[in-house]
Order: sequence, then structure tokens, then C-alpha cells
Amino acid sequence: MTVAAAPAPAAPDARQRRWVLAGLMAMMLLAAMDTNIVATAIPQIVGDLGGLALVSWVFSIYVLAQTVTIPIYGKLADLLGRKPVLIGGALIFLAGSAACSLAWSMHALIVFRGLQGLGAGAVMATVNTLAGDLYAV
Repeated sequence: MTVAAAPAPAAPDARQRRWVLAGLMAMMLLAAMDTNIVATAIPQIVGDLGGLALVSWVFSIYVLAQTVTIPIYGKLADLLGRKPVLIGGALIFLAGSAACSLAWSMHALIVFRGLQGLGAGAVMATVNTLAGDLYAV
């Protein structure tokens, strides 16, 4: 007894592609702008929380978490599907952003930026993969 494979979804038309691409661009903008916003606000953050010696970790942990998780999320997107990984990554990123706004010390901010970087890794990897799938030759 053989099991028939599920039919492939219909290819999106040009109008649907534009909407999907606009959503993907918004997701990428969200993750990319984050570093610029934090870089601009870091003097005020250090003034409020103290810990000038830890400032480099605020940026480093974000980039490190993002870079390490990109291949992991790529594999998860292959196994689980692109959409759930992208939505999960966006939720992790937003949870990290909300937690950063509640940070009570530089150490807490660094941990929350790491969480934010975990979500950014999913967003960056999955957005690029989805764009490639959407406009495959």
C-alpha cells in the first residue's frame, strides 16, 4: 500500500508575491534596524544602567547569537517548514526586545540581547530562504 504525497501548493501570482515580499522586507528591516537603534541609544542606556565596561557585550552577544543560530534555523526550516520557523523567530525576537526594555542592569540587558539575537538568526536565515523560494528560477 502506497501513500500519495500531498499536492504541492499553487505558485503565488504576481500580486501575492508582492505582498509576501513586502512582509519579508518588513521582517528584515525589523532585525536590521535593531542594531542602529541600540547604537544610538547606548549612551543613555549606560547612563541609566551603568556598566560602561560591558557595552561591547551588548552588541557582541547579539551578533554572536544571530550568527551561531543561522545554520540551525536553516535546517529547522527545511525540516519543519519556513513559515513556522519565521513566525517563531519573530516571536523570540520580539520577546527579547520587550525584555530588553525591562532590563534592570547591564548583565540583564546582555542576556536579553542574546535572546533577541536568537530570534534575529531565525529571521535573517528564513527571510533569505523564503525570498529564494518565492523567486526561484
